[in-house]
Amino acid sequence: RLLALRMIHIEASSVEAALSSTLPVAAVWLATALAPAIVLIVCLGLAPAFGPPRRSRSSVASAKQPDSEVLKVVESATAAAAVATAAPFQRASEVAETASAVQRLLEDDRYLVAEPLLQRLQATAVSGGAPARASARALSQLPASLPAATVLQRCVEARAALASICGAAGWRLVASTERESPAVPRSSTFLKREAGLMWSKTVAQLAVPAVDACAVVRESQLFKTWYPCCVKSERLAEVGRAEGLFRVEQRYEFPLVPVALREDIVLHGFLVDVSEEHGGLLVCGRSPKQSEWADVRFPPKPPGRYSWRTDVTALQFFVEPCGGAGCKMTLQLGVDDPGDACPNWLVDALMKRVIARLFSALGDKAAAVASSPATSPHAACMAANPQIYNEWLPTKIAACEASHRASARLVAAAPAAPERRWTSSLLRCFASPSAGKA
Repeated sequence: RLLALRMIHIEASSVEAALSSTLPVAAVWLATALAPAIVLIVCLGLAPAFGPPRRSRSSVASAKQPDSEVLKVVESATAAAAVATAAPFQRASEVAETASAVQRLLEDDRYLVAEPLLQRLQATAVSGGAPARASARALSQLPASLPAATVLQRCVEARAALASICGAAGWRLVASTERESPAVPRSSTFLKREAGLMWSKTVAQLAVPAVDACAVVRESQLFKTWYPCCVKSERLAEVGRAEGLFRVEQRYEFPLVPVALREDIVLHGFLVDVSEEHGGLLVCGRSPKQSEWADVRFPPKPPGRYSWRTDVTALQFFVEPCGGAGCKMTLQLGVDDPGDACPNWLVDALMKRVIARLFSALGDKAAAVASSPATSPHAACMAANPQIYNEWLPTKIAACEASHRASARLVAAAPAAPERRWTSSLLRCFASPSAGKA
């Protein structure tokens, strides 16, 4: 739905200029007179994609159409099953050491490393005896914003995101660009539709430092300075250095049409440090519910008849430093699939233009941090937070680069594949007449 609106906005704004340079005056007048009707017809034709997905009772009841709530239940069940199979500790001293390690790992956003330790603490807490009491006490001392259930659910979410981002199964290549702008040398966009969800994945090679690219993504209040059609962005809550709640609002206007469409999205995102395991930093996000943030009041949706709030099932960024002044960034987005209201040919056409423009804008803003620090708002934010952008984030990126170098050394040290020898009986028959007779 977002992509359809942005594509119409981009194309409609350039129709009048293109026609005036290629058609006679009479044709220009006719096209201008019909422009409102054309845009309205397009909007009406795509109306099912703009509103909430309409599903029949049979489709809602069908197991082939799970939504984000079903995915949460699956994630919770997966985490509970893993806890049930974890081996409990036998000594209280082991519990104390593990509890300290879990606290340090959570402070460093290394959820996947902390996961097996946390599962053993939970298994020990229900086993009985002194280790059980020590484990229950250790679990109660976890941060209020990160209880054990939340950590385990985030681990399941992160593993699923990494499997999809790094995997190729089910993805269909939609668009590939060689050079959209100096900051975006090339990008590839993929699409898959499964289980009632529509997923898009774009992998872009950015010719900017990873720290600067991460700053553009992290400073959510500045999305209005580069995100297409974004007119307002605000940070609603910040939980530490690597977790936050923010809101963006888009406005879509069309030439010669006195109707403006307004949309807003509330997103919660958190960082998962997988520098040692995967050589990158993962940001997992989705649209939360008001009940999940009792101490933060969500702003109302934009007023007006043609306005709505969009719920995003998953929004994930994965950043991998490439050494020097470059990095690879993957954006993965999951939303409810509107079905026939948004056919593949329409999605493909939108993806080819909109996603590439988004990464072009992101890359340009990241490049401006170094090229125009005096006028770059992101450079100003980075200067105002030296602990984050000069110490904390560079340390994590250095760990990613070290992981890449270690992987490269392992590949170089691996024994070469043995040379293939043609020893089939058929070739031996051709080489030896006696073998052929046999």
